[in-house]
Amino acid sequence: MNMYMKRPLQKLLLLLTLGMLLDACSKDDDYFRERPGIDPIEKGAPYANGFFVITEDSYGQTAGTVHFYVYGADTIITRAYEKANPGKIASNASLANTLQFATLYNQKLYLVSKLNGPIIRLDARTLKEEARYSQESGNWRSLIGVKDNLGLVSAADGVYAIDLKTLGVQYKLTSVAAVNTGDMLKEGNYIYLLQANGAKIIDAANYSFVKGFANINRGFARTPNGKVWASTGNRLIAIDKNLDTSGVALPVSIGSFGLDAPTRITASTKENAVFYHSGPAIYKYVEGNAGSLSQPFITIGESPFMVYGAIRYDRNKDYLVVNGIKGYGGLAGVNFLLIYNASTGALVKKVTYGNDGSVVDFNHIYFPELAVFY
Repeated sequence: MNMYMKRPLQKLLLLLTLGMLLDACSKDDDYFRERPGIDPIEKGAPYANGFFVITEDSYGQTAGTVHFYVYGADTIITRAYEKANPGKIASNASLANTLQFATLYNQKLYLVSKLNGPIIRLDARTLKEEARYSQESGNWRSLIGVKDNLGLVSAADGVYAIDLKTLGVQYKLTSVAAVNTGDMLKEGNYIYLLQANGAKIIDAANYSFVKGFANINRGFARTPNGKVWASTGNRLIAIDKNLDTSGVALPVSIGSFGLDAPTRITASTKENAVFYHSGPAIYKYVEGNAGSLSQPFITIGESPFMVYGAIRYDRNKDYLVVNGIKGYGGLAGVNFLLIYNASTGALVKKVTYGNDGSVVDFNHIYFPELAVFY
């Protein structure tokens, strides 16, 4: 073959190779297209196209962890945290604490444990651990980002400022009571706190006290109209931008596991609607329509089944995500992830994982507590 014949062949091979590369890049782009804000060229982001499931695990037996669900999958990646961090656990050494809460802020996933457990920061897209704060007497509840590297962490004895870069817990807020504090939410210029003696609102700029509600003991969630929702248990309470309230009676009360557990209230970002669960029934209140509470929006058909932790709304897909187990004892090894359409109530996906529940197997008893979304 002479040199004049080689040149067209070389060009053809070059074009074929380029086509294969472009096709591969296109497939990579599809993986990240579901996740706005993630650059398709970031190949090291295996946990970008789905959501996290935070687990308590078995006290004294196994450490709480982070699972991951890839959108559209028929399975869940269990113990993704350990896979990303070989040799590490999201616990203290004695396993005598419970991973109870997590939040995403500025592409970082923060894990918060009660009963002398650590506060941990992970890169959300890789789950690689970046920082850890441990304190023998720490009894943490929840964490929110406030501005840049500044945040607040709630605890059994009040609310503390925290440096989100170093995870150094700083001073305790004196503007609110030094009592057991749980759920927190930042909306506009205010921060909402749930404490043992009621709900408190503080200024997001200087943490000064603004207003309190002694009768509110469950919360919080926000709807697109800027209202923050809470509850007295048998009433849903809406707090508007002027901090005025309105309420609606509930046919079935909102339960609670206390301030050290995530709130059972969640809200849509697509419509002004609030969800909560009671047993296998999930209720949806569409603001202004009391009739929307006349019957459950969703009745979970699995039996035996118990919702574990709290249901959560996925704003990326307009989903309602439910974590559950078959029961306690050996049955806790049968774990469920149920995904519903939050507009219609239709079941989108059911994932069962763990074991068959015939024996107590701590390797598959996760107690999935909370779903966390980008």
